[in-house]
Amino acid sequence: MISRRSALAFLALAPATAWSQPAPGVHRIGTLSGGFSPKAKESRLFPTFFEGMRKLGYEDGRNVFYEMRYAEGTPARFPQLARELIATGVHLIVCTGATEAVVLSQATSTIPIVAIHVNDPVELGLAASLARPGRNVTGSTLAIPGFGVKALESLIEAIPNARRIGVLANPTQVNYADQRKELEGVAANKGVTLLPTSGATRPEELDPALEQIAKAKPQAVMVLAHALFNLYRQRVIAFMAQAKLPAMYGWTEDTESGGLMAFAVETRSLYARAPVFVDKILKGAKPGNIPIEQPTRFGLSLNLKTARALGVKFPAAILARADRVIE
Repeated sequence: MISRRSALAFLALAPATAWSQPAPGVHRIGTLSGGFSPKAKESRLFPTFFEGMRKLGYEDGRNVFYEMRYAEGTPARFPQLARELIATGVHLIVCTGATEAVVLSQATSTIPIVAIHVNDPVELGLAASLARPGRNVTGSTLAIPGFGVKALESLIEAIPNARRIGVLANPTQVNYADQRKELEGVAANKGVTLLPTSGATRPEELDPALEQIAKAKPQAVMVLAHALFNLYRQRVIAFMAQAKLPAMYGWTEDTESGGLMAFAVETRSLYARAPVFVDKILKGAKPGNIPIEQPTRFGLSLNLKTARALGVKFPAAILARADRVIE
């Protein structure tokens, strides 16, 4: 549960006029997220975006106004929220994932969209290419070849006695079939059995998927990066702790929240970078001409407190290779 102090801290960072009306001539920027409103739950990442905007000279109430919409953990709300944003006359929309970006691109082909950490914008039809998107969507992507392979190899190295590894994933995610095939290849080479995927596509499917993992009795678990698991990370991490299952996660923030280990993109860097895209567009650049960027900050993070609780002793090689170690 988020403390009252944490909630107040977030509200202090969020735009002061987020629920008021803009002055004439002010840039109206929409935001669409699958997460929870700052009135309901703390967000660790959007304050990074707002701070980046301020550093570029965009001050809320003076030359920028934010129309913020949150799906509150219910992706089915995205179409309605997208229509609401468009109806307000926003000049640009910032969104936080692939589903949001797809819904927005279907709702408007003219309003610029800056998408933060979309899995594969080309495969999703959001862009013709990363170098020259060609449509109204630009931003950043999480599509890095071989990323999941490195994560599984690190998990096997960290938990050398694990011969059965469970997988929590959203099987409908773009390129999941290819990713699963890559992971199976790594597992076969390492003499490890990769258990059938425990799939969750909606919040109500998450608990059954976790129970399915527990019943399969794995010795370690791969939690593949997806917005659903990012949104409900505390539920996933708490389950793994209770089941005494060492897990590799897909977001750096997972280890900050008590997850054992993650091979992941530094998500805050993507939120910090998003204002640069916004600034270019507000100054006249077309989103279709702005290259979609791949992350440059990623790596392995470990949580030693969680390791002690699970009885895991990381090999020296893993500790030496870690980009971040949380004591």
